[in-house]
Amino acid sequence: MKPIVLAAMFFGFASAVSAQDEPARILITNVHVFDGVNDGRIENANVLVVDNLIAEVSAGPIASTDAVVIDGGGRTLTPGFIDAHTHMSLIAPFTDLENEYTAIYVGAAAGQMAENMLMRGFTSVRDAGGASIGVQRAIDDGWFPGPRVFSSGAFITQTSGHLDMRDRTNQHHHFGGKHSYAEEVGHYHAIDGEAEMLAAARQNFRGGATQLKLATNGGISAIYSPLDIDQFTDAELAAAAFVAESFGSYIMVHAYYDNAVRRAIEFGARSVEHGHLMTEELVKMMAENDVYLVVEALMSVSPAPESFTPDQLEKYGLMQSGFEKLVDLAKKYDVKIAFGSDVFLSKEAYELQSQEWVARAPYFTPYENLRAATGTGGEILALSGPRNRYREGPLGVIEAGAYADLLLIDGNPLDDITILADYEENIDLIMKDGVIYKNALDN
Repeated sequence: MKPIVLAAMFFGFASAVSAQDEPARILITNVHVFDGVNDGRIENANVLVVDNLIAEVSAGPIASTDAVVIDGGGRTLTPGFIDAHTHMSLIAPFTDLENEYTAIYVGAAAGQMAENMLMRGFTSVRDAGGASIGVQRAIDDGWFPGPRVFSSGAFITQTSGHLDMRDRTNQHHHFGGKHSYAEEVGHYHAIDGEAEMLAAARQNFRGGATQLKLATNGGISAIYSPLDIDQFTDAELAAAAFVAESFGSYIMVHAYYDNAVRRAIEFGARSVEHGHLMTEELVKMMAENDVYLVVEALMSVSPAPESFTPDQLEKYGLMQSGFEKLVDLAKKYDVKIAFGSDVFLSKEAYELQSQEWVARAPYFTPYENLRAATGTGGEILALSGPRNRYREGPLGVIEAGAYADLLLIDGNPLDDITILADYEENIDLIMKDGVIYKNALDN
């Protein structure tokens, strides 16, 4: 039962009265259920939602005389989708985040991006670095609709690392320069040394991060960071690992090459982002250590942004050259692959999120794609342990006790995953936490 709090303000004094409301009950009938784990669907099923949790899933009738009934009309019911790699607050190129956009502007834009993601069917996202903890809190506090956000907080990099956003004329703060504006507002921490890593990691968790995100190789979109540099010392990695473990959480790493991935795994990283230039040996090591892979197909097969410099274009081409081989190796060793879009830098880029379904279609079966964006994504989110703010039930699955994050899809995405790209037409109902945000059904 959810409490209803009634507050009255009079001459600066507030009085509050708590009452108990009966639990909301919604019965979804006549649906074919993809449960987020198993290949195939539970045909002609019914699902009962009580408050914000799934109470029952059955291939037979469910008796609930006091429930609001939604006739699914033979549609496919899936868990809400999970994008395991996005950036809610990196809404513009790094130079603009540093010089053009205030934190208030970024927050306002990120709020709109969050609502748009929810309306594409993404009921949970894992933010892979940036000043997104405020967006996370504002959604949870009910200021605007959006997905559940598992924020990494400030991206942890190092001097000349990926996302070190300082202008070239800005010296290191130890040598007469200053922290950049983007660092001050929490987009990233550029650390050098064990003590600074301890401080940055602890600060992220203090602010509300659910996991840590480290750059262990350079970045394609970075201006001053070569792609192949191996960026953290053993002492720095050990410090990050210590803090993540002490907070009951984990490390996700931005990496492309073998040595960076190997060292990250040796220090306990549980999720590798990108990884396009790894060899078979390292993919096998990921499988043996139960490390997840989050790879984005759209970026891996699309032309580079027109704004890229020659150096960025060279790095972009290197990344793309390894994508198909990486997918083949990951499948060979049964590495757990989650859905990620890595959309950021512009409004237009965020709007490409649902095109990730189309880009992935030639490389993964429809089941592999759906599993990646539901059950596997839910497993990754659960790695944050006590830092996870949603511990009433699992995410990414349809089962009794799970969160009622549900989608009704017109058609069968297990036959054709690309129907999800046209979310406005084909996703008819969006429910998050038992609350319906879209209902295009006739009943």
